[in-house]
Amino acid sequence: MSLKGPQVIIIKDGALGELGALMKDYTNPICVTDDLIYSEYSQRLERAIGKPCRWLMASTYRANTNTVLGNVDIVVGFGGGSSLDVAKLISRDTGISWISIPTAASHDGIASEVASVSHNGYKYSEKCKGPLAVIADTSIISMAPPRLRLAGLGDIICKTSSLAEWKLAHEVTNELFNDEVYSIVKKALDSVLIDDSLETLIRAEIEAGRAMSIIGSSRPCSGTEHAISHAMNRISPELHGLQVAFATPICLYYLRETGCTDYKPREILNYMLERQMPTTLSEMKISPEQFIDSIHHGLNIMEKRNRYSVLKHLEVDDGSLRSVMAEFGY
Repeated sequence: MSLKGPQVIIIKDGALGELGALMKDYTNPICVTDDLIYSEYSQRLERAIGKPCRWLMASTYRANTNTVLGNVDIVVGFGGGSSLDVAKLISRDTGISWISIPTAASHDGIASEVASVSHNGYKYSEKCKGPLAVIADTSIISMAPPRLRLAGLGDIICKTSSLAEWKLAHEVTNELFNDEVYSIVKKALDSVLIDDSLETLIRAEIEAGRAMSIIGSSRPCSGTEHAISHAMNRISPELHGLQVAFATPICLYYLRETGCTDYKPREILNYMLERQMPTTLSEMKISPEQFIDSIHHGLNIMEKRNRYSVLKHLEVDDGSLRSVMAEFGY
């Protein structure tokens, strides 16, 4: 089994207390965060590290602007997805290592090499570098809004779709495939379908990130359902993980037709309903036309990324989409 991934992973109540030993050889840390996390936890973080930090608000960072960092020797991403993404980008651009300290279990990027970048209303993935360590303090993460945790569940259960589509692409186009990576992601997925506890979810997110690092691509964890989510960002403010989960049953329906998956869309839909995740267009605050338009734009994104989509494979038309949406109560 490949060991690629964070050198240190600590998931427990009070994990922040491990930072002092982890960062003893660093003298000039910069911490990327947001205003809320800074106001609530900045002093706690500096006490844990044992030295003051230079702070950078993720909202003020602009990629490719040659931000002057000064004599910085370690980057700390402390917060949600945006803060961790900026830490990744700085680490990539400077060559400095970074440490991931998530404050919510809302996505699978907490240990990945992939950062999400916005451009012209869409979000795209950019290759960066994985973290030196992941410090997941459950006493902090458990205080995050419950909806963020639901988004994290959504970003894991969508692997029912992405894994199957990856297998389909391999069979049809001979796309690069790796059995080890497939198994890592599937094991993480199945663990959450069985037990959605906070620690299980965090471990699954880290394993998904490790899998993407091994293969050097987000493909095992990101398929058409993710592309649809990126397209939905133009019209929907909903969290990414809830968007990808919303698109998953439809993608999974068609993937079942290809024989590339044993997961059933109705079971995933029931999983979402039991946890009160959004499953209808009205809950997502979009119209049927807007959703279908997002699917079309999602297919364009897949094509631009040279990724094979099950919807293209089966030549799915709008009539079929509307029928499946009706069947699943969208």
